[in-house]
Amino acid sequence: MPEKHWARLDASSISTLLCGAGLTAIAVFYAPLVLTGVALMLCIILVYAQFCQRQSRHSIIARSRVFYQLAKRLVRLKRNRQRDTNLALNVLNHMVNQAPVANNTQIWQQPKGDFSGDIAITCESQCGKTYVLLADLTGHGIAAAIGATPVATIFQATAYRGLPVQEIIAEINDKLRQLLPFGHFCCAAVAVCNENTLQVCNAGLPDLVVCNESGAVVDRVPSTLLPLGIEEMDTCDISVFAKHYPQPHHLYGFTDGLIETRGANDEIFDSDTVEAIIATHCCAKNRLCQVVQRFESFSKGIQPHDDISIVEVKIC
Repeated sequence: MPEKHWARLDASSISTLLCGAGLTAIAVFYAPLVLTGVALMLCIILVYAQFCQRQSRHSIIARSRVFYQLAKRLVRLKRNRQRDTNLALNVLNHMVNQAPVANNTQIWQQPKGDFSGDIAITCESQCGKTYVLLADLTGHGIAAAIGATPVATIFQATAYRGLPVQEIIAEINDKLRQLLPFGHFCCAAVAVCNENTLQVCNAGLPDLVVCNESGAVVDRVPSTLLPLGIEEMDTCDISVFAKHYPQPHHLYGFTDGLIETRGANDEIFDSDTVEAIIATHCCAKNRLCQVVQRFESFSKGIQPHDDISIVEVKIC
């Protein structure tokens, strides 16, 4: 049988068979070489990957060093800037709120940040009158310091000369209109006491109250003007509260940071609360201390949302 089959093979069949056999032989012969080429290519790919990995690692290390140097520089710049800012704020704070307090006046302040946007200062005039300025400027820190310095400077200069309160208000307003950017202003009240007579001008602050010796409120001085620095004011258009008190009385003023403070249960330390505390303490010497103590107890554990200032002036 095999012989017959072989006998039937034609030339093309033999050629095909030989060709297949040749390819098989070539494949068998070159297989090690092909496998070696693949292995070599895999080795090249692996070496290249390791090279890229090393380069990536070196690149990451280099970049990390650059970032570290930049971070050190930023920290140094921030430290220097904070030092310069603190120096400027300390100087401004000394200029604005560290002036001597008149004998018949008590002041308590609690700033929100490094620099208080509130101003509470007194000044004795050449003729012995006691002038008091309570002001609340827009913003905190450096933003508030922009207007605080000229306000305090103008007040001290004009009060020392003994000018009327409406002229002091007008002069501060003119200066702030020149200096402050749009949207910045100053709520302020200026008072002068002399021989049982009180004169007050309120521009944007909460009501100032006058209490008798027993703590009862006898007069209120509401705001009758826009905050300073917004529009032009003429002295003849500035209304002034003026009254003579035969017996000693006390004037109380505070910024809105006090009466807008909310407690842990969202209750508010409003002006009614302040007046109730004043009314329940007959001893005038301790009233401001009692208000401060009650407020600190009320706001314990709560971050202040605004600068706070309280002023007490004895009218005598």
